[in-house]
Amino acid sequence: MATGRDFAWFALAALLALPACTAHPPTGAAAAAASVAEFAGDWGYRQSCGWQHSAHLELKAAGAAVTGSWDDGTQTSGDSGQLLGSLREGRLYLRFCSEDVAAGKPGACPDFGRESDYLTREGDTLVWFRASGTGHQPYLKLHPTDSGRAPPDDTRGCEDAAD
Repeated sequence: MATGRDFAWFALAALLALPACTAHPPTGAAAAAASVAEFAGDWGYRQSCGWQHSAHLELKAAGAAVTGSWDDGTQTSGDSGQLLGSLREGRLYLRFCSEDVAAGKPGACPDFGRESDYLTREGDTLVWFRASGTGHQPYLKLHPTDSGRAPPDDTRGCEDAAD
């Protein structure tokens, strides 16, 4: 049979658990701003063999959005410009403009194109997904390059290039 002492312990445990049960995660702009901060920073990709592909994103949190710059290219061609990002459901959707307008590239800065690509966090990396047909395909895995750190060299496919 329950005693007053048992009830006192139960009541104390319930009171201590109450804040955890009633806590709500941030919503709206506060939640978006907290999540946008996870994408902020300098991010890079490099491959020293084959086409010597490299890419760099500089992302700055601006309230619930992201602004920044980008470059992406190989030893033979590439492009660079500015970007805008908006966070939805854990994905940072990107709109680009280009410093060098050519066929198939985004509009000339500051005319940002439509949202085409998005980024997701995967551990300490960003995964860049590019529009492909009616969906998106993984494009690059970007690594932090803050404080002058170089991204690791992606050697996938280098064995084929050596043949």
